Amino acid sequence: MALKSTGLTMNFHPAGALWRRVKRSIAVFDCMVAVEAAATMTAALSVLVLIIVSKRFLRILAKAIEGEVSGQAIFLLLGLKIVAATISLLPSAAFLAVLMTLGRMYRDNEMSVLASAGAGLARLYRAVLVFVLPLVVVGWYLALNVLPWTEQQTRKLYEIEEKTADIRGIKEGKFSESSDGATVFYVEEYKERESMRNIFVQSDEHNKLGIVSSDTGYLKVMDNGDQFIVLQNGTRYDGIPGTANFIITEFKEYGVKIKGKSSKDKEEGKPPEQSIKSSQELVQSAQPRDIAEYQKRLAVPFGVLMLGLLAVPLSRLAPRAGVYGNLFAAFFIYIAYENMQRIMQGMVIASKVPAWLGYSGVYLLMAVVTTALVVRSVGPRWVAQLIRGWVGR
Repeated sequence: MALKSTGLTMNFHPAGALWRRVKRSIAVFDCMVAVEAAATMTAALSVLVLIIVSKRFLRILAKAIEGEVSGQAIFLLLGLKIVAATISLLPSAAFLAVLMTLGRMYRDNEMSVLASAGAGLARLYRAVLVFVLPLVVVGWYLALNVLPWTEQQTRKLYEIEEKTADIRGIKEGKFSESSDGATVFYVEEYKERESMRNIFVQSDEHNKLGIVSSDTGYLKVMDNGDQFIVLQNGTRYDGIPGTANFIITEFKEYGVKIKGKSSKDKEEGKPPEQSIKSSQELVQSAQPRDIAEYQKRLAVPFGVLMLGLLAVPLSRLAPRAGVYGNLFAAFFIYIAYENMQRIMQGMVIASKVPAWLGYSGVYLLMAVVTTALVVRSVGPRWVAQLIRGWVGR
């Protein structure tokens, strides 16, 4: 349509103006999806982390009650567990965020409005990728760098606490038992890491009773981490209970070693050795456990991407679908995804499958499932148009 006024000709194209408005609204749509998905993911991640960490916190608390962990270490361990759980749960939180955000938009008929403006499934994927791709980058960094650091700090903290567990158990005026149960201590006065007064130590090894007592003593920690209570100017009694054969020895200085736990008990609760290795060490290693650990870390960014793409067709609701729509189907697919990862990890460790087929086989299967759901959602005749639209925008 041409309008003539004062000798000037101005061409006005309503379709062009409408398209510009649609493009502006679609840009807003990207931001809207990203912001709402981020808020939903934060809420979902908080709940998931709370559930996982609460169980681990009970284990830490049990260790603190048994004297294996100090009160100061409880909150440090809890903080490290929260960071590790947050990183590990990023894929599931992103999956829930996209699923719930798009599901709400379908229920509120916002998708119908966008579809009428020409925004199809390809455009919907673009909006989701605006949210998912930055999260993939963040997840990549956290999983390959921050996650092993948290495991290293956790293991280091446990090792420090082990060395001081028996010493922390020594209280003034109370009998205390070593962690291996072979030695009983009694100290009337104890100034931590300084001096002890009126010390009594009883040990039982190979049915032979040993009792040591002295007026003074102190704690000594060797360079290799071994701990001794050094008693001064005391007496030692050695013998077999029920007999008169006892040896009495007076000494000027005598050291009683505080024995720690067995190697099996020491490893309980600690992160496994491969989890504390840096990602660069894992890449250079040919050990199946190291390869499986590296693939497990990569599962965070790849999981965010694959589950984010899978959530788009799963979130689509039929006109008469219930409030929860495909939520149950999504739940079972996610459980299957997690179980397949664990199975493939075990098979890689056992060298039953090639290392390259480990987690990549799971991702390939998820890509097939996502493609099948997309084709089912839009119909085969729209697949070619979907691909062209994705490439062209």
